Amino acid sequence: MRSISTATRLTMWVCMAFILVLLVTMGVMLKQAEKDVIRELQGGRAMALSLLESMAQRPLSPSAKMLDEVRHVRISRVGDLATTGVPEHRTSAVPAWLLGWMQPAIDQSFAPVSLSFADGQQWLISPDPVDELEEVWESVLLLLGVFSTALVLSLLAIHLSLHRGLKAYRQLLDALQLIGVGDLQARLAPSSQAELNQLADRFNLMAVALQRADAKNQQLTRALMTLQEKERMHLAHALHDDLGQYLTGIRAQAYMLGEAASRPDLVRQHAEHLLQACSGLQRGFRALVRDLHPVVLDRLGLEQAVRQLAGQWQEQQGIQCVLELDESLPRLGTEQRTHLYRLLQEALTNVARHAKASSVWVRLVHEDEVLQVSVQDDGHGLRNPDQSCGVGMRSMQERARCLQSALQVTSSPGMGVLVSLAIPLKVLAA
Repeated sequence: MRSISTATRLTMWVCMAFILVLLVTMGVMLKQAEKDVIRELQGGRAMALSLLESMAQRPLSPSAKMLDEVRHVRISRVGDLATTGVPEHRTSAVPAWLLGWMQPAIDQSFAPVSLSFADGQQWLISPDPVDELEEVWESVLLLLGVFSTALVLSLLAIHLSLHRGLKAYRQLLDALQLIGVGDLQARLAPSSQAELNQLADRFNLMAVALQRADAKNQQLTRALMTLQEKERMHLAHALHDDLGQYLTGIRAQAYMLGEAASRPDLVRQHAEHLLQACSGLQRGFRALVRDLHPVVLDRLGLEQAVRQLAGQWQEQQGIQCVLELDESLPRLGTEQRTHLYRLLQEALTNVARHAKASSVWVRLVHEDEVLQVSVQDDGHGLRNPDQSCGVGMRSMQERARCLQSALQVTSSPGMGVLVSLAIPLKVLAA
């Protein structure tokens, strides 16, 4: 089933409203016209009675021509043809429905009145509302003309307004279609209408924001691809230079061990070398696994994992790391713990790379169903605001978003950097 267009629906509503107002206005007008007709007929009958009473003193009856000029009543001798009712030729200009509307009230208010003269003739006075009904009908026609003109003008104004509005609507649809297929250069032209100008301004601002977001996403994608290649190179170097050397040493020692089978002292020496190589291989393997996935989270939980992270970072970087942890941190899901751990890891990495700090404070406090997390250093701070838009900071912002929170970065030159977020535990639990 096809839906009705806005223009058709609006035209129907306007026509219905005009018809309703017209019917109400016409009903009120006819009620008032009925009262006016009754008053005019009453005045005409009073005048006719006064005239006939004065003529009744004469010896002869008045002639019919003398009484033809009396308005709103019809005076005729009893016995003449058609002494009652309204002649049809007099009502040809008045529609039957109007006469039918007024006739009951006229008949009820004006019963025919007869007068007898000295010569024995009787005259009958009956109402003649035709003149008044013609005036009422003229008023009805005038009302219909005014309403018809107003309706046509209203529909014309609506059509013109809708035409301009629909033109802007089609332009908006075309621009949205261009945006949908990736053409972020699409813009809406200014309009002479303030409302359409506001719409164009909002759309253009949205397009600019999308264009900026797309540029940032492309930049981030390139940075992530570069970082991915660096991580792969780091992994390749770790496997080749570290673990590969240990494997080569183990293989050489195993060969030497076979050659020195008859000499116990050499066997013992090569066995010690094998143990050292295996220990180094195990350390390198653990470091590699830790970089790939924080297994400590699964084994020790969030609190111990954060303590171990801070201790290892402090030992590796030589920067004091002060922890403020609640005795019992809230239980988080595996994915949420990983996001929080990686966020803290990235924040500490940024401090080591950029802050030139001597101390850093890590705080995890549970307050009113919210886990307050912050990392603050006493370094030189952010001299350039664009420093907060690197890959590391974007990664932290994305992890904060996954934790249903927003990352807050506060800094000023020489005052260090404060990275904080408030994790809503109720939202995460839901």
